[in-house]
Amino acid sequence: VFLGMSAGAKPKALSDDTAQAIDEEVRSIIDSCYAEAKQLLEDNIDKLHSMADALIEYETISAEQIDDIMAGAKPRHPSDPKPPASGGTDSSPESPIGGPAEES
Repeated sequence: VFLGMSAGAKPKALSDDTAQAIDEEVRSIIDSCYAEAKQLLEDNIDKLHSMADALIEYETISAEQIDDIMAGAKPRHPSDPKPPASGGTDSSPESPIGGPAEES
């Protein structure tokens, strides 16, 4: 330690006011994102519970099962290639989630 500096510490490159302004902006961004995420979960709580139930039943769920849940239908069994008869259907043949990264 020399002249009040701890070993290996770099001197501050910004003022306390600037550091406080940065901290406040970061806090604002985090709070805003948290509120948005919380609202999305609250608005889609039924889908969240459907996914949890499907995970309990099947242990893993596929993109097609997630599509079923998001369309308001009961997720199909993992071995069933067709969408379920009840609930909404999506006419697009390709999943909005897509495949593995190497296929993109």
